[in-house]
Amino acid sequence: MSFRGVQRSEQRVPQRILIRTPGNRYDFDRSRIPPGMDYGWKRKSFMGFEDIEHMVNLEANGWTPVPPERHPELTGSRLQKGAEIVRGGLMLMERPAEISEDARELDGAFARQQVADHMKRLGLAGHRASGHGLKTHYERPPDVNVVDDGL
Repeated sequence: MSFRGVQRSEQRVPQRILIRTPGNRYDFDRSRIPPGMDYGWKRKSFMGFEDIEHMVNLEANGWTPVPPERHPELTGSRLQKGAEIVRGGLMLMERPAEISEDARELDGAFARQQVADHMKRLGLAGHRASGHGLKTHYERPPDVNVVDDGL
């Protein structure tokens, strides 16, 4: 059996090769995510330097590195005990999905509070819910420099 002039051993079963590109460099077999866990690519380094403070905050928020044995497609033949799955300064991490749901709820509440504070500061408190006094559509302003040639 030959492939572009390269001889292969008949004993070796041909494997399907996945060509890694910038578009799929973070893809992995999602069927291997344990039930009840949430995965995320989290920043480990910035401009070549480890972001220790960020890693400490991630750990405090329940994130732990995903065991590389779970995703051999991301480690290749370089799999070592205690290794981490890192791509482009991002590490694949996991935490219980329940913690992630709580964090999303807190982020949403914080964002809603920020909007309410800004609306109050602008004197629009109460208007957002009712819709009164806020424009919902806009017209293009007249432009004196545009020549209408009938098109």
